[in-house]
Amino acid sequence: MIPGRFLDVLAEYRGKKVLVLCHDDADSDALGAAWVLADLLGGKTGVPRTISEHARELQFRLKMQIVYGPNPEDYDLTIVVDTADAQQLPDCVPAKYLLVDHHSNNTLARGALAAFVEEADATCLLVWRICQRLGYKLQSYHSLALGAGIIGDTRYLATAANSTIADLAAILEEGGVSFQQLLDIFRISSRIDREIRLEAALSAQLHRIGNCLAVSAVVRKNYVYYIAMMLVELGADIALVGYQQGDDCFIRLAKNPAAVPCLDCYAIMSEAAAGYSRTNLWGDADYAGFNGQAPTAEVIGKIISALRAAEARDGSCQCSQQQDK
Repeated sequence: MIPGRFLDVLAEYRGKKVLVLCHDDADSDALGAAWVLADLLGGKTGVPRTISEHARELQFRLKMQIVYGPNPEDYDLTIVVDTADAQQLPDCVPAKYLLVDHHSNNTLARGALAAFVEEADATCLLVWRICQRLGYKLQSYHSLALGAGIIGDTRYLATAANSTIADLAAILEEGGVSFQQLLDIFRISSRIDREIRLEAALSAQLHRIGNCLAVSAVVRKNYVYYIAMMLVELGADIALVGYQQGDDCFIRLAKNPAAVPCLDCYAIMSEAAAGYSRTNLWGDADYAGFNGQAPTAEVIGKIISALRAAEARDGSCQCSQQQDK
């Protein structure tokens, strides 16, 4: 349920300068949620520094106008979306803000004027509820933005709850768009981008960890999310993808939840990334990410070692017991 205080603050600042701020390296859920709220409230969408490569297609297709590196002090109110910790807002932490987020472990809620924090498959679902409560009718581009965030955070609905699928259908219906139109938002069509995905598949390394098949790859463009999902779809039980940009390292760790129910991706990533300077570390049992200053190959090596140690320590888990078929 949306807190009454949250709605009261929105009403208080109606017509004033509003910034809706994503976490850095904004993904489709953060970008879609922020852009829809900003558009409906007459505000601006802000990102601290960058948008994730896999969300840029969404930005391009919907012609989203983004303010990079905004100063929250230039606005009367900031609404922070899809952000669990201040480390995700480098040089952009607002003094006065509302919060909308779907992560269970959120350290920003206690400092907010009001917070709508509720566990859900995506922050875009919470924004959808705000729209319903305020009586905003979605246009087609709003539905596409919210839908993109939902399918992005649920691996194209593979991990979605039944209620999420029902909400997505309602969102698309209200905006008058089809599921196929939504999928087209994520289509990577350029030759260079297709080459990068194929190169990653062909050059990936296979690691046998117990009876699990883990695949790792270092890619030459920051499509770490796309490629991790692709490797899982190709049959990997665990996918590990990294990208190096100068001193900055971007790592994503994903699993097939049905094949490896015992693995906690976030715990593995936290262990491997300990000791490195970081700009972001997040995730859950199924998916985790690390952005920081570190050698990519070194961090990948530590993650593989951590996976082997976890398999040895928890050798009675399902993925160790299952037999090859």
